[in-house]
Amino acid sequence: MASSWPAYYRHGSRLAGKQELEAQAVAKADILVCDRKAQSFKMGEFQHAFKAGLIAEASAVIELGEITAGRKPGRQNDDQITICDLSGTGVQDTAIAHLAVELAARRSLGTEIDLDMGHYQKTALIG
Repeated sequence: MASSWPAYYRHGSRLAGKQELEAQAVAKADILVCDRKAQSFKMGEFQHAFKAGLIAEASAVIELGEITAGRKPGRQNDDQITICDLSGTGVQDTAIAHLAVELAARRSLGTEIDLDMGHYQKTALIG
């Protein structure tokens, strides 16, 4: 994805060496969000901007947990360009999935299905 492309719906890679966003696109963003800074500078989209010197470990990269805990603001208006580089952490992925299922169940959304996984029986909510 080129830095000159529209800002909405930008997605990226999750592996070391992979790249879908130009490093300049990352540098042009108003807000950079990641799951873990240390991880984001090694894999995912921020690694290339970091290696090119366009962002630094001291840059205003916000960890997702800081936003969800209310310690840092996320996007403040529709004109801001936000790039969220989530390369995956098991704890956050599990917490997000748990919350999504909980909220869906409270609102009677989705469909419960039984998953027969041999020795393990689990009911899942899909929607």
